[in-house]
Amino acid sequence: MSEQVQAGDQRRRVPIRERALRVDDLIVIDGHRAQREALSRRLREGGYSLHSTAHFLVAERQEEPRRLLVHFLRPQELDADLGACFLEELRAPGLLATPDDLARLFAGVVGSFAPTDPVAAWRRYAENTLQRYRQLLNRQVSVPPASSFQAQRPVTVFASLYRRVCALVCQEPATADGTLLDAGCSSGFLPLLLAEHCPRLKAIVGLDLRPDVFLTAQQLARERGWSQVRYVQADLLEAREMAALGQFDTVVALHVLEHFGPAEGERVLEHLLAATRRRLIVAVPYEEQPEPVYGHQRVFTPAHLEELGRRCLERWGLGERGGRYWCEECAGGLLVVER
Repeated sequence: MSEQVQAGDQRRRVPIRERALRVDDLIVIDGHRAQREALSRRLREGGYSLHSTAHFLVAERQEEPRRLLVHFLRPQELDADLGACFLEELRAPGLLATPDDLARLFAGVVGSFAPTDPVAAWRRYAENTLQRYRQLLNRQVSVPPASSFQAQRPVTVFASLYRRVCALVCQEPATADGTLLDAGCSSGFLPLLLAEHCPRLKAIVGLDLRPDVFLTAQQLARERGWSQVRYVQADLLEAREMAALGQFDTVVALHVLEHFGPAEGERVLEHLLAATRRRLIVAVPYEEQPEPVYGHQRVFTPAHLEELGRRCLERWGLGERGGRYWCEECAGGLLVVER
């Protein structure tokens, strides 16, 4: 099967296999240059039943290959908001129910832009996402109100959090030469943005359980000569691994605690407090139910966050005179605890 696509000033037939990537039992196809109606017709002729959404075409049949996912995303749309597209459009056709499903969709869609060069595909994803974060942090584009649909999308949510972290960390002379740990850094965007916005920070460490998620950010930091930025693999539940990192002036955990049940969350909090020399910043989403696709295991409310702040001071052995905490509305809830 092939489709006629534009290649420079000439048209040529491009086999589907040149822009397809198999991830487990799912074949993901980059269809943004294809004629959607013609492709749909060919798939029906091949015995597939189709489910169509704004950005995707899900094709299924009994014979192999049994399930195809064609996306019509442009290269400039390859960024962290993909997750929202997946939730909105691929839950109903049965492609998305668990964090593993989400990881498979990311791997397939991102990788399909360069099936023979996954490093280049993930670099495009990282650079597109970073550019959007820069625009929002620099206020080059307007930030939508919290009640709007756009405000709930991942890039807007985390841009709001990153802006607040930068304001807290970068504008105080006492901490301008300090150190920071981004616990649960995922793709590692915050350390890169802090290196740009807070150049006087002498050490910025991104930590995640999966080292593969921050490989591109690690490479970008090297290319830019940001020796103060480094990434480490560690388990937030393991006291020994956390203790080996030492202490940091500021520890940040953005949308991390909701991934743990109450007992494990207490262990994570204990380790975060032990790693904090001066300030702990915690952010959580406010949800009615935990989102299983994101691996959320518990919900938080403003009251929960207030109680968390009080317990942090107690664990540090501090009263109101020895420390302080406060809560803010910021893409959910934001807790700042200082001593």
